[in-house]
Parts: sequence; C-alpha cells; structure tokens
Amino acid sequence: MDTPTGRITTPERNAWAWQQCFAALPQALAKAEPTTVLYVLVGAQGSGKSTWASRHQLLEPDAIFFDAILVKQSERAPILAHCRRFAVPAVAVWFRTPLELCLARNAARPPDEVADTQGLRNVFAALEPPTAAEGFAKVLVVEQTAG
Repeated sequence: MDTPTGRITTPERNAWAWQQCFAALPQALAKAEPTTVLYVLVGAQGSGKSTWASRHQLLEPDAIFFDAILVKQSERAPILAHCRRFAVPAVAVWFRTPLELCLARNAARPPDEVADTQGLRNVFAALEPPTAAEGFAKVLVVEQTAG
C-alpha cells in the first residue's frame, strides 16, 4: 500500500490489495467499450511490466491493465473467467526478462519498493508461460535485454 511516507507491505495488506483488485475487475469490465482489451501482465518483479503498462495506457486509453506478477496459470484463471463473462478479450503480455536484469532493476528501486531478492528469484523460477490454451486471445512476448 502506498502511503505519504512510502510503500508498506504486509501479508494482510497484500491480501487486501488482491481482494480490491478482484473486486474492481468486474466493475471495470462491465464498463468496457467494444474496443476494450484487458492486458494481463506476466513476469517477475523488475521485468518491465509497470513501465510497459504506463506507456501503452497512453496508446490505448480504453484498455484495462492487470499489472501483477501472475506467474501461475491458476492465478490468471479467475481473471480470464471474468473476461469471458463480460466478453472482453484478454491478451497476455509475457515479459521474458533475464533474472540478472530483474535483480538489477529491483535493486535500483526506492527502498520501500524493493522486493525481497529471494522472493524475486522464487517468482522467476515459478513462472508458467501464458498460453492461448488458457483462454488468452493472444500472447505477446516482450523480450527485455540489458543492452
């Protein structure tokens, strides 16, 4: 949670944030325009998800961006179920960013935004690539390199 003195993370606040996201999603999908697409961003911390979303939000103001780690199919399934319910196409954006680059970007963040290094490594190792078979209309792959 962002506060005037910085970001505060606790298991309770994390659970609350997920509840808020899943409560807001159907509301956003219900207001979708015929051209609306929901982008589900998939990648470890520091992979470039938020930067990509902020740039594309300017290009596609009707789009909805679900910007979270979402490394497991089981984590993405409820999002896709909501998309089917509201007939909004979902596009996975898979950030294939080398672990070393994720770690470097994470270390360069403000102190209150730095993810636990071992947690980041665990997320990176657990990533299940998104597929059309999950229900995505398309899977975009964003290749990130250090150079």
